[in-house]
Amino acid sequence: MVLKKAQSTVGVPASELEKLKNLPAGDKNNSGLSNTSIVEAVPNFNQTAAETVYKGKHNSYIVMGRDRPRDIQSGYGGIGVTQCGTIDLVVGLGGATGVEVNEQNQSVYTDKSPELDSARIYISQRTDVDDNFGLPEGKVGNSTNKSAVAVKADAVRLVARDGIKLVTGTDVYDGQGVRIDIQEGIDLIAGNNDEGLQPLVKGSNLQEALREIIDLIADLNGAVTSMAMMYFYLLNNLVLHTHITTVPGSPTTPSIDFAAIAAPIQYPQLIKLFLDLGIHQKNTVSTKLDYTYETGGGYINSLFNNTN
Repeated sequence: MVLKKAQSTVGVPASELEKLKNLPAGDKNNSGLSNTSIVEAVPNFNQTAAETVYKGKHNSYIVMGRDRPRDIQSGYGGIGVTQCGTIDLVVGLGGATGVEVNEQNQSVYTDKSPELDSARIYISQRTDVDDNFGLPEGKVGNSTNKSAVAVKADAVRLVARDGIKLVTGTDVYDGQGVRIDIQEGIDLIAGNNDEGLQPLVKGSNLQEALREIIDLIADLNGAVTSMAMMYFYLLNNLVLHTHITTVPGSPTTPSIDFAAIAAPIQYPQLIKLFLDLGIHQKNTVSTKLDYTYETGGGYINSLFNNTN
């Protein structure tokens, strides 16, 4: 992180600095405390005749003109297209590089820069908003030759005392009067990289799907338990089974060798299997309750946010 000085006079005209020197207790009179004015560089916006500009005292601008994301040749205003009226609210023109004069004390005129300017709200009747702000295409695609509103800053917050809706596809025609034939969605892109962009999950459908899967797993548990019971029944009969001798026709004793193997090995394994199956069945029930029901501690659906 690069730390900037709390106060800087870089790029301030020499005449202003001289006035500051001649003030009694100049530092105190230029403290800026309690939101009083302070001497600082306020870039000169490179204004065209088509633009009406309201300039604040401390690097804040409202520019009303035509589509112009950067220099005077940029945007639809730069190529002479009509119906591209634009309102640009920008603070921190030039960002950290913004100066009023260069090192030779010559006036510097600054163009817009979506990359350098500190923060802006850009409203245009006709613009290529994604290209202007260097945004990836995503699933929605890039908007070209259409009206747009862009908000950019180091941190952006949309705050509502009630709810917030992100809604697409409300009208039949776009801002240029062209019929909208394709329904576009909403892309949430972190890191300005749309690689690996995937669809959002519909929570209720996922909830039902997981319940079905858990029920199927529970059914499988029941099937394995039934097979284990049948094996246990068969094992008991094999341990105790006898054969009929031909002479004199009486039953033989059970197999001592088989009983010696079954009793110490098979029975403990079967008992452990029954215990494991019981625990597994209990876990499937608790998992279903914890994650797929609203009363569960790990309920998978948001209680507040929704998507279609």
